[in-house]
Amino acid sequence: MNGTTLIGLSLASVLFLSLVHVLADMLRWKRQLPQKYWLSFADGISISYVFLGLLPKIVEGTAAFPDSLGYAAEILKHSPFLPLLIGLVAFYGMERMVEKPVDASGSHIAHEATGLRVWIHLASYAFYKAIIGYLIVQMNNPVSIVIFAISMAVHFLVVDYRMMDIHKGVYQRIGRWALTIAILVGWIVGATTVISPVVVTLLLSFLAGGIVLVVLEEEFSREHPSSFPAFVAAVAVYTVVQISI
Repeated sequence: MNGTTLIGLSLASVLFLSLVHVLADMLRWKRQLPQKYWLSFADGISISYVFLGLLPKIVEGTAAFPDSLGYAAEILKHSPFLPLLIGLVAFYGMERMVEKPVDASGSHIAHEATGLRVWIHLASYAFYKAIIGYLIVQMNNPVSIVIFAISMAVHFLVVDYRMMDIHKGVYQRIGRWALTIAILVGWIVGATTVISPVVVTLLLSFLAGGIVLVVLEEEFSREHPSSFPAFVAAVAVYTVVQISI
């Protein structure tokens, strides 16, 4: 497949992903299927993609780091998941920043985060989406692009639910559109600039850390019921698909 066709496929994938947040509320099955089932299934797909899709690429990428990076290359070759850890910690910090307050009885108080914390949280997810848009352009295999797009679309449904739960009106009015534009901006940057494979690997690691954090937050949330059977079913389905490919 030539470069023009790959660019076209990546653009189609980004346009598809950009519509997920805009159309998420219109999906009929989200209203008919109990939330705990579709959320856990989406989480299972997301975490499976991290372990079976992203981590092998990260290990391969860090192993190829040039010696010209010096001591940093040595550290990353021996600790290839360090950027993943950094990404997880960074997103954890963002989540704690907008965490719902707890009353004296230990129950979460319903509220809508406001002020600077809202915009920092939205900006962090916009950066997250821009990374995804950028990474799609860097893929040179049509199958990889399609799998990545489908996996991220499912993951976006989880993010969309989470952001609506935390920010409600602000996300509905502004945040959803900001995330939609961010992924398109990321694609444009990727299509018009050349960035080192080292940076691509580091971005993959950061993305993996963010996905892991979002999944764990949802599956172990005390406020949102989850379904272990749905989670396991998703992991099994994705594993079969990955092995067959």
